Amino acid sequence: MEIQQLIDRYEQRREVREQKFWDFFRADGGSFLIVQHPPGNIWTACNSVEEVCRNNIEYFWDCLQVDWTDDLPFLSPWVGTGVYANAFGCEYVFRDHDAPHVHYRYHLIEEVRGIEYPDYRKSPIMTMVLDCIDGLQERTRGKLPIALTDTQSAFDAATLILDACELFSACYEDEQTVVDFMRKINDLIIEFSRVQIERIGPELVARPGHQMVSVAGGPGISVSDDNLAVSSPPINRKFALPLDQQLADAFGGIALHSCGVWAYTMPMLREMSNVQVVECAVGEGANDPNPNSPADVRRALAGSSIIAKTRLGDDIDKALAVLDELADTRLKLVVEIGYDEENAERNYRLIEKKLQNIYER
Repeated sequence: MEIQQLIDRYEQRREVREQKFWDFFRADGGSFLIVQHPPGNIWTACNSVEEVCRNNIEYFWDCLQVDWTDDLPFLSPWVGTGVYANAFGCEYVFRDHDAPHVHYRYHLIEEVRGIEYPDYRKSPIMTMVLDCIDGLQERTRGKLPIALTDTQSAFDAATLILDACELFSACYEDEQTVVDFMRKINDLIIEFSRVQIERIGPELVARPGHQMVSVAGGPGISVSDDNLAVSSPPINRKFALPLDQQLADAFGGIALHSCGVWAYTMPMLREMSNVQVVECAVGEGANDPNPNSPADVRRALAGSSIIAKTRLGDDIDKALAVLDELADTRLKLVVEIGYDEENAERNYRLIEKKLQNIYER
């Protein structure tokens, strides 16, 4: 496959789909998009810049072959979830056939009290992210959109740097140290995200980014805040959400992901400003051991301006049943279903018909 062929194919898809994204994003009332993606290997082994670039280009091409989806692919300098932890000195462990993991460095809350703000230039993994961006741009002639790396929230990154049990206990016993520690992580997220945006070029940054329906030059930043599903709503309100709001302010919006059940925290997002998207697994068919109840997600978000980007899983019958409880004319909805190449058109049309019947009542 020639790179020019890849670029030309992307431009063909962009002409059809980009305006649909903007129409959906700017709509006031209920509307929907449907997405399905082929399986890819860009979120597994990523042991070198060459491997990251090769896997990205192969997956980008595979995504462009899918006719029955409403989104556009983008490239991703993905090198695992511990990028910000590495900046604080945590060891990164690469593996041959799986994603890398990171070892937390600190065991006691006292060890991070007054911790020094790190220099991203001294982080080997942050350097690798920037090298991946350069490599992707070079290989695609600067013509294809690139997202930021997988941005873990300050709350998530804190439990990769410090023992998680220690951090959660300190939320009750040493609040100020937790606040100061996480604020430094958040400041680093803002700084390094701006470095990535400058490196990619603002007009080519796929935003919000990772896991989200995105376009080049779009708004916001995608953030994974999985501890929202682990901690209580009061703890989330006190420690996590103010930092997420800071990111929304810095980047013109935020798209929040968490695995697991976190619908009990979602209503708090309505009190924030410029929360663009909530990303979550919904219903028993979703590929998540603890999916959210569709009715809970609907109650939390319907009537707000927040888009619900929902993963419903591979079972089309279960997905259709979930929509009876999830879809609402007051809710902007992105429905992601598992990709079945032989039945991609059928599944798309089944979801589309179901949603049209609900949204056009």
